[in-house]
Amino acid sequence: MKSLFRSGVVAPALGWQLVLAFALSLLVLVGLIGWLQNVHILTANGMYKSIQAEPWIADPATARLDSSNYLYFPLYGALCRLLDVLGIERGVPWKQLAYLNAFWASLCVVFAYAFVHRLTQSAWAAVLASVFHFGCGFFLLLAVISEDIMPGYALVFGAMALAGLWFDRPTFVRVAIVGAVFTLGWLIEWRLIFPNLPALVLALALSEGSPWRRLARIGVLVAAILAASGIVQLLWDGHNGAVGLHHMLWTGKGVASGWAGVSWDKAWMMLSGVGNYFLIMGGFVDPLAARRVLFPLSVSVLLQAAILVASIAMLWPRRGEPRLRAIAIVFLGTLAVGQVFNFYAQPQDPQMQINVMPWLTVAWGLLAATLLAERRRPRALLFLAVLSLAPLIWNVTQLARWRGGDQAALAALQAVEKRFPPDSTVFVYWGFEPITVWQYAMWSRTWDWDGTATIAPAPSAEPKFKWIAIDAGAIRHPGWTAEQHAASIKRDIDQALDHGYQVAVSDVWNWSVEELAGQLGGVAAAGRAPAIYRMLHDNFEARQVFSDPTAGTYYELRRR
Repeated sequence: MKSLFRSGVVAPALGWQLVLAFALSLLVLVGLIGWLQNVHILTANGMYKSIQAEPWIADPATARLDSSNYLYFPLYGALCRLLDVLGIERGVPWKQLAYLNAFWASLCVVFAYAFVHRLTQSAWAAVLASVFHFGCGFFLLLAVISEDIMPGYALVFGAMALAGLWFDRPTFVRVAIVGAVFTLGWLIEWRLIFPNLPALVLALALSEGSPWRRLARIGVLVAAILAASGIVQLLWDGHNGAVGLHHMLWTGKGVASGWAGVSWDKAWMMLSGVGNYFLIMGGFVDPLAARRVLFPLSVSVLLQAAILVASIAMLWPRRGEPRLRAIAIVFLGTLAVGQVFNFYAQPQDPQMQINVMPWLTVAWGLLAATLLAERRRPRALLFLAVLSLAPLIWNVTQLARWRGGDQAALAALQAVEKRFPPDSTVFVYWGFEPITVWQYAMWSRTWDWDGTATIAPAPSAEPKFKWIAIDAGAIRHPGWTAEQHAASIKRDIDQALDHGYQVAVSDVWNWSVEELAGQLGGVAAAGRAPAIYRMLHDNFEARQVFSDPTAGTYYELRRR
């Protein structure tokens, strides 16, 4: 049987195909952003990133580097200035970030197209794989919102594609190029180093040649990573926030926080992350939400498993081909290592899943190429085209549920401010309510109290946003006991009441112990729920005073 994996020169016609893939992808994504009018779907982390980017837009010379996003803010600060010059959402970086993500996502589609085309020399297989990748739930989501992962992911995906193409016959130059591109990606988002590096090393360890030759290739990969990051470190040396090379390689982001750790709740969150990566089904944030949509999430996971099994079965006769082996190690190795890492961190988070799941696109592209080569072409092409478009159609309809969310949030913010004068109100939130992001961004950039705030008596205009987050103790103090966590919240509420503030609590007040435990399970603190619930309901009472379809329900909290 003739191999699908050809190593010949790329056809000259590929150039215009790549330009067309980029242009069509960008056009569709920009249209989606304008149609959805919501760059904070599922996560508002991009709002915080846009605030961090503001100094890089206004005055890069004095802006502070972030060790975990070493190149992200300089890059996006420069690109936002470019958008300002072009008149695209001038002065509104939280919207500009979405358009920049659309650019990088379109570039990633080009990488996917070029990768499959180079493997198979089939434009149809490349088209089907690219459309499939474009329509995957989390990829499409992150391409139209303001989250920060897309540029780093695009470069890391490019490095993986190059490794898949080259590591069957790796030369030192090729290995060094892969290492440099990979490093630029993880310097944009630090944690990208963990899922991919072991897979790249393993692919080289199992490549052709003597053991010493393989070891030398691994050494070149490590040297390229160190050299690329060292050059970046030297270029930024002396800048505000610059760190040494060892701090660039290990920033410790997320370690010793509530996000880290292993629990059975993470299994439900893993189901959510893997299922929603392909088809957006719901159950995004916590174990309880995932349990409620067990069946649709399971269907999505089973469909992915079916694609994997079918591709393995179709390609099994070619298992001896070095290039196929390299591709499997790079992409499936990243999947295996990445999901172990995600299980320790945040397996439900879109940005944690996107870079470990591109194996699905590769499997689909190779499966499509095999079917097109072995079956009647017109019927097979039509069948595969429908299947490749199905995720895109499904996921666009799901994203449509959040249309107009940004304007609705701004209107809700005005309604909340009118009902609860900020100079005399302290808010008690669960901590992940979307309205808190808008209050933080538009009122005052002040974090929740977390037992450390000292405030002036009411009324006090500074800071404008005064708030208490129930989840703060679980995230920032994983070593606390349940009683310590509950006592910290009570101390903050008592301080607000003692200083004459009205205390407005969100719908977290109405949660049962089970609901609170389910939500705390997302930050490995489900066992704290009974103590927090008792503290709230034994010491305070509340009555409903306000409701908004976007901001939610509020209650006025008083001592019993």
